[in-house]
Order: sequence, then structure tokens, then C-alpha cells
Amino acid sequence: MNLKVSVISSLLSFGMVAQNSKEAIEQNQFTNPDAISVDVIIPEHGMADPHVWVQNDTVFAICGHDESWDGKGSFRMDRWEIWSSTDLKTWNFHRNILPSDTYIGNQPNCWAGDITERDGKYYWFFSNRNIDTGVMVANQITGPYKDLLGKPLLPKDIVPEHPYDPEIYIENNVYTICFGSGTYYMATLAKDMKSLSSKPKAIQIFKDGKKFLSEDKPTLFKRNDWYYLVFGSRYAMAKNLYGPYEFKGAFLSGGHTSFFDWHGQKYVLQENHDISAFYRGASLKPVYFNDDASILIPKSDRMYPAPGRPFKFINSTMGWKGLKGTDVQFTNGKIYGNIHAKNALITSAPWLYTASDLCTTIRIKLKNNTSATTLKIAIYSRDKKGNFWTDTTPVSWTDQQWLEIPISANDQEFKTYELELSAFKAIKERIMQVGLQPVVEASSGTWELDELLIE
Repeated sequence: MNLKVSVISSLLSFGMVAQNSKEAIEQNQFTNPDAISVDVIIPEHGMADPHVWVQNDTVFAICGHDESWDGKGSFRMDRWEIWSSTDLKTWNFHRNILPSDTYIGNQPNCWAGDITERDGKYYWFFSNRNIDTGVMVANQITGPYKDLLGKPLLPKDIVPEHPYDPEIYIENNVYTICFGSGTYYMATLAKDMKSLSSKPKAIQIFKDGKKFLSEDKPTLFKRNDWYYLVFGSRYAMAKNLYGPYEFKGAFLSGGHTSFFDWHGQKYVLQENHDISAFYRGASLKPVYFNDDASILIPKSDRMYPAPGRPFKFINSTMGWKGLKGTDVQFTNGKIYGNIHAKNALITSAPWLYTASDLCTTIRIKLKNNTSATTLKIAIYSRDKKGNFWTDTTPVSWTDQQWLEIPISANDQEFKTYELELSAFKAIKERIMQVGLQPVVEASSGTWELDELLIE
């Protein structure tokens, strides 16, 4: 009897393996085992809006920089940065481009742009928030850059939409600028790269025969005889650059994109939520295609750091700070604090933007160097609706539900504690911030946190 059960189990297992192998073969026939993937190319740095240029086997990226992981809101971006890599894994910093180097002035308005080259000079097209678009020029890609016009190339009244988030597409020595949000516009850049030689034309995207409204930051590339228009985690395709485009559906999970070819493989640098929605990073992903020219979405694809939210403190405090009763310091892959008042409270960076429906457990790895026997944790969450992106009101932690977890006192080593997310009464769509009282009632001593995982 046991033998029979064992054989049946083996057959069932073989069937499952065969099915999984079939699915793997069907997907792997389009993929490259030597392709490189990197979750975050510059971890915990606030890198956003990546824009790529490849030259002499070196990949250059100009990225915006999020001002602070305190999440002040409105996507405050204080500069652009120039980085490069020769292996897609190790990245080197070259230079900052400051808004004060442009007509923008000293304002945190460094939104998305694009970099291109023409006749030996390099042109950085940049957004002044969602207001307008300017252009800078340099003799080498690493700069220094200077404002070419001292005013917008695309002023705010040039089209009915906000003329920002430019993308430069080159074909047959024709330089096309694409920009806008909702409805994109395209125009030909003059040879001087500081004026337009054609009037902006609205680009139509259709879905099931109806006009489709896109989001900001369009990106473009061509493969065979198809043009791909990508916006965040969605895309459309057309046989002509100016369209009309047909909406195809989901692209890889993430935010703003920039495409490039390197060693025979197409890649995308794509914005992620490294620390939070307001302190971002950039992921490197290979891009693959199905037989019908549509983009293949691997089952393993995700927007880093989803699913869940890991705090492992490899490089920094990851935005955690002491709100009362303790400081927060970072060393050797952990954070720690000195207690100077009871019920000390530490908080994560705000605007985590973590999808709660993908999470079930909270895991805390703590070393309690006090006589306290309890820690408390609170989760602040919000539904994504209404004024979600503009409401940056600080959390009232006294209004949140706090759950207690028994802990050991005077630890000699780290201890791990777990809590089910369902223990909280009402977790909404997005987990936005975590509050932690690591050593309740202790008025002196220290605490150490090795990691906190929401998974």
C-alpha cells in the first residue's frame, strides 16, 4: 500500500515537473541566460528617472536625484547626476548638474529628461518639473553642461498639455523630440538642437478602437519594423514613428524607462521604489520579445523591492530616524540607538507605497540591551484615491493601532520576532510607514535592529 502511494506521488510529481518544464522551455526560448539583471544599480541613493547613452562600450546614465527620504512630497528633486559603467554592475559617479546651472534657478525641479549626441556635442534635454522643457550642451558626455538657451525650448503654452519629460529618438539623422502627458507630442529638432523645425504633432494611441490616454515620460525604440512607445509599466506599438499606436498592455513592472542595446542584448533601466515612492532607485532588466513582436513579461518580473518591503540596513539607515526618546545610528549592517526617555519611538522613511495585499508577515530581528520585555509596532496605511500623491501630512502615531510583542531582556545576541499582518484591524491598500517602539518602558540602555521585513 505504501509503495502504491509512493508511485502515485512520484507520477504526480513527474507530471508537475513536466508541466513546469514545458512552461520554462516556452519562456526560456526567448531569453538570454547571460543577460544581466540588477535590482538597484546605486542602492539607497535616491536615483530616479534614468536616461541612458552608450558610447565606446560604456553605458552612461543621467538620473534625477530625490531630495530627501523624509518624503516631503511633490517629487522634490534637487539635481541630476551623471554615472557610467563598463559592465552594467559597477557604476562610477562623474558629476552633478544643478538646477541653478539652468534657467530653473535654485528650485528642486529636476524632473525627467534625455541625453543625446549630435556632431560631437552632447545635449541634455531636461524637465522643469511638469512646467516646461529646456536644453543644455557639453563638449563631452560627462560635462560640464551649460544652458543652451537660458529659457525653455518647449515653453508651457507650446501645446495644450504640459510640455515636459522629453525623449529624443534618432533615425536616419532625424532627431525627434517626444514629450507630454496624457497625449504625447512629437516634433523634429533643428540641427542647432535649440529650436524645432516642425510643429509639434499629437500622437494618437488607441485601445480597442478608442483613444487611450497615457501617463508622463514616454520612451521610444525600434525593433525590426515596429516602433515601441513605452510609458512606465505599459506600452503601445506602431508601424510608423508618428503612429497611430495600438495599446498592447503591460510592460515590465516599474516606473520611468530608458532603453539601450549592449553586447547584443536590449536592456531597460527602469525606476523603482528602492526606499520609497519619493526616494527611488533604478533597476536594470533585460528586455525580451515574443514571436509576434510583443514584449515578453517573465513570471519572475517585479518592481523592486516588491513583494513586500525589506529593511536590511546594508548601506545606510534606509531612512529610519528617532522620533522621540532615542537617536538612530548606522554601523556594520544594522541600526542602533541610545535610549534617553521611556517609550522611545523610531520610524521608517514615509511613503513606502508597499502593496499590502502581497504581504502576510512582519519579521523583526532585534537585540535588546535593556531590561524592557515588550516592543510595540504600528503600521500606517492608506488607500490610493483622492489626493493621495499631494497629501504629505505627517503621521499622527498616537492615532495608530499599536500591537505589543513580548521580547527577551538584556540580550547577548539578536532575536527574531514575528507578527501576522492580519493582527492589525484595518490595513489599507498601501503600507506607507512603520513605527516601532523597540524597547517599551526602558529609559536607558541601547537597542540594535538587524532587519525588519514586511513579506
